[in-house]
Amino acid sequence: MAQPALNPEQQGFVGAVSDMSLADIIQVKGGNRYSGSMVVEHKGNTGVIYFRDGEIVHAEQALLSGAEAFYAVMGWSGGTFRSEPKLSTTSRTIDQSVGFMILEALRRVDEAKNREKQEQQVEASSSREGTGMSDINTKLSVIPEIEQALVMTKDGVVVDDTSYQAELLGANSLFLALFAGQIGSQFGIGELKSATVHGSEHHLFLFDSKRHHLCILAKGAANVNSLDAEIRRVLAQK
Repeated sequence: MAQPALNPEQQGFVGAVSDMSLADIIQVKGGNRYSGSMVVEHKGNTGVIYFRDGEIVHAEQALLSGAEAFYAVMGWSGGTFRSEPKLSTTSRTIDQSVGFMILEALRRVDEAKNREKQEQQVEASSSREGTGMSDINTKLSVIPEIEQALVMTKDGVVVDDTSYQAELLGANSLFLALFAGQIGSQFGIGELKSATVHGSEHHLFLFDSKRHHLCILAKGAANVNSLDAEIRRVLAQK
């Protein structure tokens, strides 16, 4: 795909995403039954969203394409955009309606914000000497399905717990972090943010912050999706 340079002197509409939300712009394109593309740039990254008769049919951003590329672009906090009516595509990788795509993108943005808040909570708790692990365990103790939780550094050093069980959980979690990082690199999805292993006897959760990993071992009988949501909710609380 040849991506056009964002030169304000070229033909086509140029604007600031911060002046009008990207979701609003896309909705206008849909209502006008626009055909062509919209080029969006943010901090040196470029994404292209393709329309056909007002429907989003394809998107590209770096190594991503289709819906994931669209969601990546929608997650940008600002930037510039320009309509390119003559830049079209024969690809059709998106079949959902404009409304669905926008709502799903906004849901993901909210989820990312909540995850960032949770990561900051983990970071703040684990960085307080002598109190980090106890703070997190106190928070997570309200979830009966959790059997063990610990914080470890990125190189696998367990914080505030020298027990054999903690060392074992830390070793397993470090392996999961390395493996998940390799998968992220292989598929071009970026750095590790969280990972979950769903087992018949136990579930293993791994959450990432700037300097630490939060590792959680839970009972296998628990619903993994509900438990993940509850962990995030509890950690996000002040």
